[in-house]
Amino acid sequence: MLAVVPERPVEKAYLRRLRRFGPLLDEDAAALEARLGRIEAYPAGRDLDSARAAPMFLLSGWACLAHSLRDGRRQIVAFLLPGDGIGFDLLTRSQHAVQAVALTPLRARSTQPGFSPASEGLSRALAGAAAAQQSRLIDQIVRLGRQTAYERMAHLLLELHGRLAEIGEARGESFHLPIKQEVLADALGLSLVHVNRTLQQMRRDGLIDMRGAQLTLLNRAVLEAASDQSRS
Repeated sequence: MLAVVPERPVEKAYLRRLRRFGPLLDEDAAALEARLGRIEAYPAGRDLDSARAAPMFLLSGWACLAHSLRDGRRQIVAFLLPGDGIGFDLLTRSQHAVQAVALTPLRARSTQPGFSPASEGLSRALAGAAAAQQSRLIDQIVRLGRQTAYERMAHLLLELHGRLAEIGEARGESFHLPIKQEVLADALGLSLVHVNRTLQQMRRDGLIDMRGAQLTLLNRAVLEAASDQSRS
């Protein structure tokens, strides 16, 4: 008779992300867990900078880093997805230039006061995550400065799918996009009308399918060519 092997719990999103940037031993993960506090829930629209006293990891939900102008316009600099850290690197630390805001209801877990990496493996992983954030910031600058609306949208959708797939939150080429088109407009430097027209054109071209908040990439090769990602 075959022995029943207990199913391993799904690994936390932040550990899955950190393991992408180098070996993270079980003892490293255990040391990190010991330095984390309780889980907190935040509503959509919450200013996370005023809510947190220490770096945190997102467990679920989406947030962003944004800069708002006096007349209410804002530019989203980066999306923060499940598993991402806030406050561990220069871009996501609390500062006047950008504000961390919850885009959806989310759960997060903060580090305990005086947090510091407990091992060389964890230090490397956090450094790798910071470098990836920096790389995405460069992508965002290129999107806003040199790409057309169509190219911007293709590039961003591929990025979001890839980041969600890394933590098991994409099914094949489909993923949950829980944000409104107004948020995409703020991220891509476009008007709401332009965002809507671009998405509709992509649907007509057979590149994407949208059913509510579920988005499916139908032709990755064309999307990569349009966004200049075929080089990677």
